[in-house]
Amino acid sequence: MKLSSLSNLLKEELSPKDFLSGFSEYHEDYETLTKIVGSSIDIVVIEDRELQIGNYEISKLCTLFIKDELTSAELSYIADAAQLSESISFSDECIEDVIAEFTDPEINGVFSKSRAQEIISNFT
Repeated sequence: MKLSSLSNLLKEELSPKDFLSGFSEYHEDYETLTKIVGSSIDIVVIEDRELQIGNYEISKLCTLFIKDELTSAELSYIADAAQLSESISFSDECIEDVIAEFTDPEINGVFSKSRAQEIISNFT
């Protein structure tokens, strides 16, 4: 996943459909492998720019999830990439904690639309 594409998605310069079309090659096996206990999963991050994730970006990701423009697996992949990337920073610890909620449902529980709405309410 290119960080420039994620940035453009968050700034609404790239549609979710276009983002996902360029993203699918990195995400193909992710959802399947997350269901296999003990599997290792490659997270591909092309760090072609720096990106800071704050309240707006979290709200945008939650909105895309609520609107079914991102699935929970896609949101999880984005979160895993954000946590692994040295080119992504978080505006504060609360943002980092929310990103962690998007990841592996076996560890963090299933991320729901009601929780996404709650996060939007807290960050706007």
